[in-house]
Amino acid sequence: MKALQLKEFGKPTVATELIESPAPEPGPGQLLVAMEASPINPSDLLLIRGRYGHRPALPAVPGTEGVGRVVAAGHGVDPGRVGERVIVPTVAHGTWQDQLVIDDGGAIAVDPAADVLQSAMLGINPITADLLLRSFVDLSPGAWVAQTGGNSAVGRYVIALAKQAGHRTLSVVRRPEVAAELLESGADAVVVSGPDLRTQLKQVLGDERISLLLDPIAGEVVTELASWLAHGGTLVSYGGMSGTPVTVSPNDLIFRDLTVRGFWLKHWLDTTPHDAIVSAYARLAPLVADGSLRAPVAATYPLEEFQDALLHASQPGGAGKVLFTW
Repeated sequence: MKALQLKEFGKPTVATELIESPAPEPGPGQLLVAMEASPINPSDLLLIRGRYGHRPALPAVPGTEGVGRVVAAGHGVDPGRVGERVIVPTVAHGTWQDQLVIDDGGAIAVDPAADVLQSAMLGINPITADLLLRSFVDLSPGAWVAQTGGNSAVGRYVIALAKQAGHRTLSVVRRPEVAAELLESGADAVVVSGPDLRTQLKQVLGDERISLLLDPIAGEVVTELASWLAHGGTLVSYGGMSGTPVTVSPNDLIFRDLTVRGFWLKHWLDTTPHDAIVSAYARLAPLVADGSLRAPVAATYPLEEFQDALLHASQPGGAGKVLFTW
């Protein structure tokens, strides 16, 4: 079978290679999954470059989520699971390969009739958006949730989930042309980062304040938005795409009692009971299946065209996700 292998940390198109390896066999309590689709996330590219919070022992197969069909079951596993479509939502298994072995309990069944590409993206971004909204602040109806990565995949899921829960979203984007699209998708307000950001925020918020600020970008935009947090408000950092620090004014921290937190999905997966993880995904899977939660797709590539795929996914300002498909 074919697998994409990370041989060294570095530039994605150079540090990876396509290899042939023996097909795995499921052991007791395990399933063999034939992959159908797996996205290339920014965290995957950071991991390949050696700049992520998790560094696998090399050589390793990259890929942190995906969807596939169960094609074989090991001893002690219900043979009725063969044929199920399952997601693989964990960094413990490299998903950029034709087939992989996973523990029975780690393969979460999803609707076989759902869009396969959207199901492949259920493992990381939708659950991240859900946990960001639920885990840090007890949001009241109509509360403002602001985010610096409004046009990101997580940002779009935040907009959809907040809308369902009765919260309002204020999303910051870098390009004016995406504002209308986000408003059509359910965002309550969209502002464009730049020298007049404060004026735009004043026009949107007036005398209101933000209850929760979600940030995958860092940098100066966080400093400005943090000043609009309510007394006792919370900032959650879950990325650093700008490569700059998360900066909050001491006056805001001290005099308005702001809280700054960090979130990493891997930590949640590592520390949360299995039943709770399954339950969380089970609640979101129907929303993916019915189209309530979806992310735009820019392109799909076979594994053999990995260099083109990785190059495409590395381009800034992309119009959607890039995925490997089988």
